[in-house]
Amino acid sequence: MEKKIFENLSKICKTINYIDDESDIIKYSKDWRRRVNEKALCVVFPKNENEISKILKFCFDNELKVIPQGGNTNLVASASPSKEKEEIIINLEKMNQIHHIDTINKCVVVDSGVVVDDLNSNLEKKDFLFPLEMASTGSSQVGGVISTNAGGINVLHYGSVRNNLLALDVVLSNGEILRLGSKVGKDNTGYNLKDLFCGSEGTLGIITKATLKIYPKSQNYFTFMASFENLKNIINFYEFISQQIRFPITGFEMIPQISFDLCIKHKFMKKSFFQETKNYYALVKIQLHHLDEAIIDLLEEKLSECSNLYSEIIIAQNEKQNKEFWKFREDLTEAQKLEGKLIGFDVSIPLDKLDYFFTEGKKYIDDILKDIKFHTFGHLGDCNIHYNLIEPDNLKNNFYDYEIKIKHVVNKLIKNVTGSISAEHGIGLLKRDDFLKTKKNLEIELMRSIKRVMDPKGILNQNKIFRN
Repeated sequence: MEKKIFENLSKICKTINYIDDESDIIKYSKDWRRRVNEKALCVVFPKNENEISKILKFCFDNELKVIPQGGNTNLVASASPSKEKEEIIINLEKMNQIHHIDTINKCVVVDSGVVVDDLNSNLEKKDFLFPLEMASTGSSQVGGVISTNAGGINVLHYGSVRNNLLALDVVLSNGEILRLGSKVGKDNTGYNLKDLFCGSEGTLGIITKATLKIYPKSQNYFTFMASFENLKNIINFYEFISQQIRFPITGFEMIPQISFDLCIKHKFMKKSFFQETKNYYALVKIQLHHLDEAIIDLLEEKLSECSNLYSEIIIAQNEKQNKEFWKFREDLTEAQKLEGKLIGFDVSIPLDKLDYFFTEGKKYIDDILKDIKFHTFGHLGDCNIHYNLIEPDNLKNNFYDYEIKIKHVVNKLIKNVTGSISAEHGIGLLKRDDFLKTKKNLEIELMRSIKRVMDPKGILNQNKIFRN
């Protein structure tokens, strides 16, 4: 049976299988955090929408399970197999054409396999940008960031991917093709179907093409870092500048001291930017229409008005220093990966409840296991915190054996503060049980109903979001 499957798929497009090349199958099957170990039955590489339609028609008729996959940078195993050698990965890396950059309507039409950084390199030639900025954009593909409704550091000003999505082409599980939306921003003609696919993690259909908003690229930014004694001060600082500074704040990142420790330890940097060690730091980017001394003086004056809240402040004096600040922000995720096993939470917490969440979380988690390294950083401006727990040094037991107890504590606290268990990473395999425990039953059943309509045989990305 397997041989017949491989033969049929090979007639449509390039196909690799575990019999001929198991190492390649393992490479595409592994998730970024290396938490999932099942292997795909095979991986197919369609070059266009027509080939995807044929693949899905074949899989639908034969009730074969499929997994749509982009750059495979997802942190909750949304694009990895849930069962050993039962699922076919449809990898979209060959669908990488930028079809049209429309500077009049301020949008771009792209294939789903286009890498986000490659898109911005092309847009930059016309002084435009697509505002998604996060550590993985050198590998993340357009279809993947739409499927997970990715956020990143610019959400505060530009919104998430959903806010920047105008149109989609999607292939349904039976091979039918949908064309949803258009270049126009206003369209009140019934249900907004394209938004169903944004954030659906490939469980409703496979995105083949997208029309995205683009923005004139600003060359003028005021970037700075500041240090803080405690969490309360950094939150009050954000409240002050968001009210007092009238220019768009495009990024406000909260970073703990441990981020510097890890980046120095693992040789991403030689030393901290700051003279003194503090508990928290803010990395802030403000977009300016133009840059002159009067504007800089005004911003510095505003910052001096709240100097009682911070200990040190460092304003980027040139592009080199600006890049060093943001490189540090990108590197800290790689540094934490090198430090050891990690239990990660991508949560949204109301800012007025964040101190309570951190204090109570540490208290209860310390009772479960001492000396866990709390690496809690993220997009403070939009309430999105990456609440990452790194295993203690010299732990004899398997760190993941404590995960269920830790998740129980974190999920309970999230419900107490009416936050979200997933701010921007999605659900996938790793957060599925948390999702089912924290969402209301009626919401889950409505979602299941939509899934059944779009994917009646349940072949798309099984066991992601829901249990099949």
